[in-house]
Amino acid sequence: MHTLGLVVVAAGLVGVIWGIFQQVKAGRLSGAPLVRTGDAAARGGQVASSDGAISVQGNVICQRFLVSPVTGTVCLYYSLKTVASWKEGEAEKSKVLEDRKVAARFAIDDGTGPVWIDASKGGDFDPERSKSESKGAGLLGGVTGADLAFGHYKLATRSLSLGTKYEVTETLLPVVPRLYACGRTVEQGIAEPGWRSLILSAKTRDELLASAGRGAKLFMAGGVAALGAGALLAFLGGP
Repeated sequence: MHTLGLVVVAAGLVGVIWGIFQQVKAGRLSGAPLVRTGDAAARGGQVASSDGAISVQGNVICQRFLVSPVTGTVCLYYSLKTVASWKEGEAEKSKVLEDRKVAARFAIDDGTGPVWIDASKGGDFDPERSKSESKGAGLLGGVTGADLAFGHYKLATRSLSLGTKYEVTETLLPVVPRLYACGRTVEQGIAEPGWRSLILSAKTRDELLASAGRGAKLFMAGGVAALGAGALLAFLGGP
C-alpha cells in the first residue's frame, strides 16, 4: 500500500504540473492581442502587448511546402533528430549525430494582408505528428558503415562501436488550411517569444482558450485529489 501511495502521489504531481502548464498557456493566449494579419505585418509593435506578444488567425499562404525526410509528408515544418547509443563496458553512451529544424516560408492572411510566420525554432504545434524508430547496424553494417533506411531517410552508420543502435525521430506540422499563431512581433512577422514557444494551432483562439481553461481545472483538481489520496495510502501503508 505504501508503494501504491507513492505512485499515486507521483501521478498527482504530474497532474498538478500539467494543470499549471495549461493555466500558463491560457494566460499567454489571453495576454496576446488578437489582431488583423495586415496590422500585425504593418504595425506589429503598435498593436502588440507591451512585451511584444501578438496573435493572429487566418488562411495559410505558402508557395513551397516542405517534404519531411522520414515519412515523406508534405508539411510546414519538420525536425529531425538522430541519436546513436552504445555500451562501453557497463556504461551507456550516446551521441547526437543530427538535430535540425526546418520551416517553410509561410504566412497567415485573414483577408487584410499576409503576416509572415517564423517557425524555424519549432514550438507548440497542433496538429503535430511524430515518428520515432530505432535500428541496429548489425555486425556487417557496423564494419562496413552501410546505410540504414528509416522510411525515405538514409543514415550512414558511424563506426562508434559494434552493437551501436540508432534512433531517428521526426516531428512535423502538416499542411492545414488555417492556423492560429501566438508569438512575438518582429519586422513584418511573428516569431517565437524568447524563452517561450511559438504557438501554432489549427484551432481558433477561442477554442484554444476554452481547451486550456478546461485542462487547467481538470488536471489541477485531479492532481490535488491524487496527492491527497496518495499521501493517505502511503501513511496507512507505513514505511
